[in-house]
Amino acid sequence: MKRGEGRRRIPVTLSEGDVERLEGIVRTASTTGLRNRAIVATLLGAGLRVSELVALRGMDVDLARGTVRVNAGKGGKDRVIPVDAQTRAWLQAWAEKRARLGLNGRAPFFVGIRTGRTGAVERKAGEGLKPRYIQALLSRLAAAAGIEQRVTPHVLRHTYATRLLDRGLNLRQVQTLLGHSDVSTTQVYTHVSDEDLRRAVQGEEQPPQELPAGVEALAQALAGLTAEQRRALALALAGDAGRRSGG
Repeated sequence: MKRGEGRRRIPVTLSEGDVERLEGIVRTASTTGLRNRAIVATLLGAGLRVSELVALRGMDVDLARGTVRVNAGKGGKDRVIPVDAQTRAWLQAWAEKRARLGLNGRAPFFVGIRTGRTGAVERKAGEGLKPRYIQALLSRLAAAAGIEQRVTPHVLRHTYATRLLDRGLNLRQVQTLLGHSDVSTTQVYTHVSDEDLRRAVQGEEQPPQELPAGVEALAQALAGLTAEQRRALALALAGDAGRRSGG
């Protein structure tokens, strides 16, 4: 084996700051801008390969269930990907707009708005977009957002996968969502992030994590108790703990 052959490189991902800049640079007042924002949301929120993105049809996006269906992805496999509320909202906004353009469920979900050219990539209104167009679009948006690293559909896919693991999904779940045939391909995303490692070595505190809605509501309720109410609650909890331990 040649030197370095067979080694897996750590995936290149965007920081949360870069994600915010990329999302924020897209102006959604125009039809083209709204479509582009939905494209970015789909790549970041569903982790599609660029070939899967351009193959999406209107009928593959189930807004009622909040899912995106990939037909005959890599290896000829189908899969259904649930998306979060933010991604779903952008898909909904674009779906409503494309319906007003007269596009039905069999038409490509993402289409050209005007006939023209972006660099060397030709496009026609109403036709499905090509992978090269998506690649050129992301490059242009990243440059406008001041993102120094190269941004491609696969970088957004890497970012999606890393975010899933950060949220607590296990390898098998991430493997299924990405459409990997072998879990060893997914394992490359389990690297410790450079930023987390830097904080650990330099002794910095981790940024506060957002509390789940139920826990946050409970914390707010406890904070609003009077001193007398807190003492009564503490006594009640102590009594309950004693009964459970047999005391």
